[in-house]
Amino acid sequence: MKSNHDKKELLEVLSKGDQNAFRHLFLDYFPKVKEFIAQFLKNEVIAEDLSQDIFVKIWENRKSLPLIHSFDAYIYRMAKNSALNQIKKESYNTIYQEYNNPISESFSIEEDIFAREIKLLIELTVSRMPEQRKRIYTMSRVDGLKNEEIANQLKISKKTVENHLNLALREIKKSITLLLLFFA
Repeated sequence: MKSNHDKKELLEVLSKGDQNAFRHLFLDYFPKVKEFIAQFLKNEVIAEDLSQDIFVKIWENRKSLPLIHSFDAYIYRMAKNSALNQIKKESYNTIYQEYNNPISESFSIEEDIFAREIKLLIELTVSRMPEQRKRIYTMSRVDGLKNEEIANQLKISKKTVENHLNLALREIKKSITLLLLFFA
């Protein structure tokens, strides 16, 4: 990784249209941006498309690059916003339908939307889990069944049920943590 001084010089040269500087920047940052977005969206193809879009925007706005104090923070924010916009795009219909049924009268509109985004993020995370884990999570958290009841119905051990629930909750916690980092 380049030092801040080296990055500033690279951005300065890139701002003047140097394609070689852009290539270096792309090779340094593209894999990280793609991985970050892919972890959040759980979709490599969309993550690659969004990452490419980010670098197209960087090229198109290259003249303003020398004004950026921290390129790492700048590209992180671009990746975060891109991932969030994709999630909003994917869940727009659900948000619209649920918005007509407010969660609580005491919530402000912002809190209500944020709560709905977290709920949608959980649903999205659960929907992308392996079938067995999704089924066990739903039986536990939605249907309210105890671990032993789930194990009996699915003819698996109680320990397997507990392992699947732990993995599901870990995935959900990771997704929510990423969301909260974006709003920090």
